[in-house]
Amino acid sequence: MNKYFLSEDQLAIQDNIRQFCAQEIAPIASAIDQTAEFPHHIFRQLGELGYMGASSAVEHGGSGLDLVSICLVLEEISKASGAIGSSYNAHIGLASTVISEFGSDHQKQKYLPDLTSGRKIGAFGLTEPGGGSNAGAPGTRAVFKDDCWHVTGSKAFNTNGSVADTFVITAKTDNGVSAFILERGMPGFEIGPPDKKMGVHASPTSTLFFQDVKVSAANLVGEEGTGFRKFARTLDKGRVNVAALSVGLAQAGYEAALAYSKERTQFGKPIAAFQGIHFQLAEMATDIEAARLMTLNVARMYDAGLPIKLEASMAKYFAAEASLRVCDKAIEILGGYGYLRDFPVERYYRDAKMYQIGEGTSQIQRIIIAREILGKAYVSFN
Repeated sequence: MNKYFLSEDQLAIQDNIRQFCAQEIAPIASAIDQTAEFPHHIFRQLGELGYMGASSAVEHGGSGLDLVSICLVLEEISKASGAIGSSYNAHIGLASTVISEFGSDHQKQKYLPDLTSGRKIGAFGLTEPGGGSNAGAPGTRAVFKDDCWHVTGSKAFNTNGSVADTFVITAKTDNGVSAFILERGMPGFEIGPPDKKMGVHASPTSTLFFQDVKVSAANLVGEEGTGFRKFARTLDKGRVNVAALSVGLAQAGYEAALAYSKERTQFGKPIAAFQGIHFQLAEMATDIEAARLMTLNVARMYDAGLPIKLEASMAKYFAAEASLRVCDKAIEILGGYGYLRDFPVERYYRDAKMYQIGEGTSQIQRIIIAREILGKAYVSFN
């Protein structure tokens, strides 16, 4: 039943990525969570299938998928592994998207073929050690002298930081916030060790340090001072991506709890026969359905060329919170087993918590939603 009215192409993409995730990602999800090992081979395989260039144009080696299709891919990958979903999204939804949508022809030709093929991994630097919500006032500075940009500062919580080759970052310049493309190995560019996190262990995050890094003028993305506007548009779309990732984890938690409720017996019958379990499963299924519908709706709005700032924040906020509720209930249904690493639901919950924080916390989403409803005169960030 095609209840989400997907096209034939979208259904084919969904079926293809679902099979890949079941065969290649799901079997290693627990192991890479325990070892925190980045699964390079999975990303090379995703590149071979064309998914590493999902958000990039065909002429630059990408697949040029619409956002609905990208959401279907993200949901399936996250359902199999929240960590792989997180790193995949940072690559296609942030780093590659900025270059694909706002980069010069030279930048696209130089960087996108390696990114879309999976030969290289991309990362996106916005958040700083002092805070990430005030993205319009970065502490990282870029000064133009001697025919190049000199970048000094740092970026925190950089997804893919320790494994990426191509980095898109923001820095304050004389005329505002600007975006730059940096490469691993540039003199003065240092990458800190992977952070030790609560969840998404196989998706490494690191702090990036810039000490007078010399960046070619050709690596400025667009015009000076337009970086924040570019990132803001990218983040609107990125919030839809995170909503899809959240739906995937919620679906994984729900399916695990549903199956367990039919197998676990108490007082002579499966616990699925008890009303207390009925209500929890009903609430979980409803949360997932609502989150998925909101996500697909805003993706369709984006594909139609409509503004999505309000709806993207709503979808991200609701889906992230719903995912946490669903995964929490999944642990409750499994009881003591739900708290053990022998079962996957505790991993789903830990991974879901990251999606509540990344791409703008739930608190920030509430502010954005309120400001879109009431106007800037009534709601500000300070």
